[in-house]
Order: sequence, then structure tokens, then C-alpha cells
Amino acid sequence: MLGLSVAVLVYAAFVFDVFGFLARDELWLRLQMMAAMLLYMGYYYLVADAPLWDAIITNGTLAAINLAMIFVVISERTTYSMNRDTARLFAQFGMLSPGQFRRLLRLGTRETASCHTILVSEGAPIETVYYIVNNSAILTKMDEVFPLDAGSFVGEIGFLTGRPASATVAVNSGTEYIAWKVADLNRAFARAPGLRNALLAQLNNDLATKLARSVPMRFDMQTADI
Repeated sequence: MLGLSVAVLVYAAFVFDVFGFLARDELWLRLQMMAAMLLYMGYYYLVADAPLWDAIITNGTLAAINLAMIFVVISERTTYSMNRDTARLFAQFGMLSPGQFRRLLRLGTRETASCHTILVSEGAPIETVYYIVNNSAILTKMDEVFPLDAGSFVGEIGFLTGRPASATVAVNSGTEYIAWKVADLNRAFARAPGLRNALLAQLNNDLATKLARSVPMRFDMQTADI
């Protein structure tokens, strides 16, 4: 009777394994596999007169690694470790997951202009992409001046197309912005295609918002860089 009851642990573990292999969601898969590992460890502890410690230790090690990865996956999907300011900023990046957003922040530097600062100059290559956190930027093209609201990217078209900037963008003292080196972004994209796709979607969304606000509608979108 005891042998039959212990065997139930193996069958139950097998069921969790099956549902784990069928799962498309990584978190659900890992949770199913964790349940299966725990049941196998229970089986190895009870099936023989003495616990099968070799099997228990190896499965326990795998379970510990899997548990760590479960916390990583949860961290990628939640904002629990973000402070209020970072969470408020993340709310503006609707195309990125919390984990992708954290990774993007680590790639950049958050700065506050101490004086009137030119971010990109007309005709210059785009080596840095910016995001205006607060206040507004000043966009100048063909002697015309336009405001660029907070929550806008600067240099994204040049980054996407490889073209030089077709406008000059500056910020005044006290304006906070985030700067990403193009070389750093490209290296990160090579390692994390998902981050690349998410940021491209965010940049396209930013461009669509600018068009909806008509900032500025007279730009040639083949060469514009704001």
C-alpha cells in the first residue's frame, strides 16, 4: 500500500511535467516544473528504506535554480522594485515590459541641464538618443522654432534611419532628460532582440504622437529628425 501511495507522487509529477511542456507562458511552465521537481524529491525521499540523497540533492539544486529564475521572470513583469518616480516614468513607456524598461534605464544616463544645452545639431550625425523627462525642448528648423513637449524622444529618426539630424534641439536649464549612446543601444539590441522590438514600437508610437500634435507637420518625414 505504501509503495502504491509513493508511486502516486511520480504520476502527479508526470502530470505537472506534461502541462509544463504544453505551456507557452514561461512563468506558468516554470511553476509547473517546480511542482514536478518537488514531487520527485518527495518520491526519492520515501521510495526506499533510506532517502535517495543523490537524486534529492540534484533535483533540489535544479529546483533552486528554477526558483531563482521564477523570481527573475516575475521581476521582469512587475514594477514592485520601482520607486514612485521610476514607476511614473515607466507609465510613459507603454510598449516596454517592466524588465525591458529597467534594462533600458541601465543603458542610459539621467541628467539635468545646468544651462541652455543643445542635444542635437542640424546636419550632425546622431550619436545619442534623448528622452525629455520634464519641461520642454526647443526645436529649430529653417529658422522656425517649435516647442517639443516633455515625454518626447529626440534623435530617434536619425537613430532609426542612420541619417544626420535635420533640426537642432535644445533644452533650457533645469530640464531633465535621459541620454542613450547609439552604440550602447545597438550592442544591447544584439543581445536582446525583444528589447529592440519594444523600443522600436515605442519610438514609432512617439512619432505618431508628434504627428497627431502637428509638431511640426511641415517636416519632410524622410529626413526629419526630432
